[in-house]
Amino acid sequence: MKFSTAAAILAASFAASPTTHAFTTLPTQYQRAIDINNISRRRKTNEISQQWMSTVSDPSTTGKSVGSATGFNNDVVSTAAWKDLVNGTAENASKSAARTYMNTFKGDTAAHIIYSKLLEHGTEVVNGYSGGAILPLLDQFHHSHPRHGDSKKIRWITNSNESSAGHVAEGIAKSSTEAKDGMLAAGIVVATSGPGATNLVTPITDAMCDGVPLIVLCGQAATTAPQDAFQSCPAVEIMRPVTKWSYQIKSAAEVPFVMDYAFYIARNGRPGPVFIDLPKDLQIQQLTDDLIGNFLDGLGSFTDDAEYNREHDDEFVRLIPDTTAIHLGQVDQGLSFQVDKAGELAHVQSGHDAYHLDHHNTDTIYMGVDYEKIYEEDEGRKTGKLGAKDGLMKEMVDLIKNAKRPFIIAGQGVNDSPEELMELAETLQIPVATTLHGLGVFDERHPLATNMLGMHGHATPNYLIQDCDLLICIGSRFDDRITGRASDFIPAARQAAQEGRGGVIHVDLRFSENAKQVKPDYFVHTTGKKFLQAVNSAIRADPPKDTARTKEWIERKHSLEAENPIKITEYNPEKFTIEDEDGNTSEVTRTKMCCQGVIHEMDNQLLASGDIDNAIFTTGVGIHQMAAAQLITWTQPRQMLSSGSLGTMGVSLGYCMGAKLANPTKMCISVDGDGSFNMTFTELKTIGEEKIPVKLMILDNESQMMVEYWQRLFHDERYIAVRNKSPKYTTLASAFGIKSVYCESMEELPEKMREFLFDYDDEPVLFHVRTERTPCLPMVAPGQPLDNMILVDEDFEVDKSAAPS
Repeated sequence: MKFSTAAAILAASFAASPTTHAFTTLPTQYQRAIDINNISRRRKTNEISQQWMSTVSDPSTTGKSVGSATGFNNDVVSTAAWKDLVNGTAENASKSAARTYMNTFKGDTAAHIIYSKLLEHGTEVVNGYSGGAILPLLDQFHHSHPRHGDSKKIRWITNSNESSAGHVAEGIAKSSTEAKDGMLAAGIVVATSGPGATNLVTPITDAMCDGVPLIVLCGQAATTAPQDAFQSCPAVEIMRPVTKWSYQIKSAAEVPFVMDYAFYIARNGRPGPVFIDLPKDLQIQQLTDDLIGNFLDGLGSFTDDAEYNREHDDEFVRLIPDTTAIHLGQVDQGLSFQVDKAGELAHVQSGHDAYHLDHHNTDTIYMGVDYEKIYEEDEGRKTGKLGAKDGLMKEMVDLIKNAKRPFIIAGQGVNDSPEELMELAETLQIPVATTLHGLGVFDERHPLATNMLGMHGHATPNYLIQDCDLLICIGSRFDDRITGRASDFIPAARQAAQEGRGGVIHVDLRFSENAKQVKPDYFVHTTGKKFLQAVNSAIRADPPKDTARTKEWIERKHSLEAENPIKITEYNPEKFTIEDEDGNTSEVTRTKMCCQGVIHEMDNQLLASGDIDNAIFTTGVGIHQMAAAQLITWTQPRQMLSSGSLGTMGVSLGYCMGAKLANPTKMCISVDGDGSFNMTFTELKTIGEEKIPVKLMILDNESQMMVEYWQRLFHDERYIAVRNKSPKYTTLASAFGIKSVYCESMEELPEKMREFLFDYDDEPVLFHVRTERTPCLPMVAPGQPLDNMILVDEDFEVDKSAAPS
C-alpha cells in the first residue's frame, strides 16, 4: 500500500487570485457528482471556514493533464467508478471500491491484518511487553507462527517495561527515514491493556512534543467484559490529548483502514504519535463477507450538518456524499481517501480547515498578520505562490539578497535539506544557527556555522540574532528556549521591517504555526526543502549585485566567536597516596574532571579518527545534554537524538538502542547523566539479551546539576531532591553481561576514552566517568532577553520571580 496525494479540492472562490487572496484555487481530479453551477459548498469546523470544490471530468479522457500539471497523481479514480459517480451512484462506487480494498484481507483475523499492515508499511522491528489482553496480536510475531513460512518476519524485542519500549521506538523513528519518500519511519510499540497502556503516556507525550512518528498498539479488555474489568482503563481518552489520533477499533472490518490511516497520520504533516486500542475479542474476530457487508451497510455520511457530524463523531469511516471518497478520522480532525485502481487506499486533499492545512502545505507566501487572523479570508490580504517570478516571491527574495545582516535559524524541518541549506548560506554568506533538533543539518566545521542558539546555546548566535536585520527561520516553531523574553526578541529585525529593509521570514509546514509565537513579515506555508529549492533557484537566475554586503557581518561573527568560546573548567592536579592489594603504597597524581572536559575529549578523538560523520549521539536531560549540544561537532542531520520540548529524563538509553537497531552500521553513543540513567537502566537487560552494540557513557556527578544550579541562583542554596548516591555502574553492567570501562581522572581519560570508542565495535560497552559538579554555561538569565547571558560561574543578582522551568 502506498499513499499518494491524488487530488486537491480547495478554493476560497473560483475567481480568487493567488496573489490577492488568502487561499489558492487548485485544479482537481477528485470527483463530485453535482451540478457544475452548484460546485461550491461551505461548512464550519472549529469556527474556521472551509470550502470543498472541484471540477468533474472523466479520467479516461483527461489523461494525466490535471495531475501532472500540479504534481498530483490522477490515477486514483477508475473509469468504472467515475461512470457510477456521474450516473448518480457515488455511494455504490465508494462501497464497491472499499469492498475491493477489504477483500484483500478476507478470512484474516484483526490481529493477522495488523501484522500484515506492519509488514506492508516496511516495519522491521517492534518493541513491547506482553500481557493477556494483547496475546492474539503478540502471537503473530512468533517465529514459528504458521503465517510466516519462509516470508519475512518482523523482529520482536521484549523490553524491561513499556515506557522503555516507547523510547526505543522513538529512537528508531528519530534516526531513520523511508527510502520511498525520505520521511521519518514510524516506530512501533505493542503492549497490553491497563498499566501497559498508561506506562506509555510519557513516551507518547514525548513523541507528540518533538514531532516523532509513533504507532502504539495496546490491548484492551474484551467488548463483552463487565464494567471496570481487570486491567481495563479509558486508554483512548487518556491518550487523546497527547496524540495526533487515539482510537479503539470496533470491528475487524475497519482494521485495514485504521492501520493505513495510522501510518499516514503518524508520518505526514508534523509527525507524531497515534494510539490504537484493541479489545481482545476483536483481535481474534475474522473478516468475513457478512462482516464486510454489515460494515459497509452501516457507513454514515460526512455532511455539512455540524450537529449530525458531532453526534456521529465516533464513526471512524464515513462516506462523503456525491463523491467516490471516504472520510477517515474525526469530523474536525480527519482526512479523505479513495481506493485506487490497485485496490490500495490513497489520500486525497479535501479541505482547507486548520487540520488539513497542517497536513497539506499549499506552497503559499502570506504577508504577516496577527495569530488571531491567520484563518480569516480577507480579500485585501496579499499572498503569493512559492516559486513565482513576481509578486511576493520576488519581493521576499529581493529582501534576502539585499539584507546586510541576515541570519538563518535551521530547525528540525530542514533535516532533509542540508545541501540546499548550504547552498543558500554560501551563496549569500549568511551565518546559520541550529536548534537542538536541527543540530548537524549545517556542518559545524563550516566557517558560517554559529552552532546552537538559545537558553544554553553558544553566545555568538545569541548576540547575532538580536542584531540581525533579516531573520529567516526555517522549520522551527520559535520555541521559548530560543527566543528568551519574547518582547525583547530580534529588536533590530523588527526595526528593519518598519523601514522596509528586513524583518522575519518564517517557513513551516504547519499553517497553525503562523504568528503563533513570533509575528512574521512573510509566512511561507511549505516544507523547508521546497522553500530552499525555490529561493536558491531564484537567486541562481538573478544573483545579487553586491557580493560583499555581508562582509562586516561575517567579520563580527568571527570576533564574537573569539571573544566568547565555551569555557571548560580546569582543575589543578592533586597528589594521593594509594595502596595496592599487597599493601604497597605509592604516590600518584590525579586531576579531577568536569562533564564538559570529558565530552570535549570524546569529540576530539572522533574528529581525529574521522568517525564523527558516522556517529549518532543520544542524551538524557540535564547538564550533560546541553554540554553535548555545545561541545560535540555536529556534522550530519539527525545526529543528535534528545528530548527537547518535554525534557524527559531517562530517554538516552532507549533512544540509543533504537538508533542502533535502525542504523546498524553507525556508531551509536549515549551521553547520559547519572540522574537520567538511573531512571531507565533496567534496559541493560534488553541490551544484554539482544546483544545490541551500543556505547553508553555515564557522566556521574551524583547530582541533578541543572536543577541544583537553579536552587543556588533562586533558592538561596537550599538544595533538595538533587543529590544522587550512584551505584557502581561497572558492576551493574557486569550483572547483565556487558563490558565496562571506568575513569576518574584526566590522566586516564584519553586512553580510557579510546578504549570505550574503538575497542568494542560488535558488543555493548558502558563507560562510567566520575565528574565534578559544574553548571552548564552560557545560560540565558531566566525572563531576560536572549543576549543577556550568564557567561561565567560567579555569584550575581537574579530576578527570583523568573525562576526557570
